[in-house]
Amino acid sequence: MERIKSELIIAAKLLEFIIDLKGDERSGASKLFRWYLDAVMGEINIAHNVIGRQDFLQAGEKVTAAIEQAQQGRFEEAIRQVSEAISAVASSGQWAMQVLKDSGFL
Repeated sequence: MERIKSELIIAAKLLEFIIDLKGDERSGASKLFRWYLDAVMGEINIAHNVIGRQDFLQAGEKVTAAIEQAQQGRFEEAIRQVSEAISAVASSGQWAMQVLKDSGFL
């Protein structure tokens, strides 16, 4: 979960960088960003399949929306979608912490 959250934070920072680019640089960076988010989606899907939490499903939906927004050049909206994905993953982390506490591991 922490790994996915870190990857999503990096995605938000990449979007902030892409906003300032122009022309071919922006086009190339957008393609790389798409590939990066596709890889993050793979991680989210694995987490959802293993843990089964809806939080990961929601995060995946937000990442998909971020990809679509970025492809349309709406980078600020893409950042918002990534931020919501971060929140969804963080919620799952809180759940995991509670499970560990309830089980006496913390």
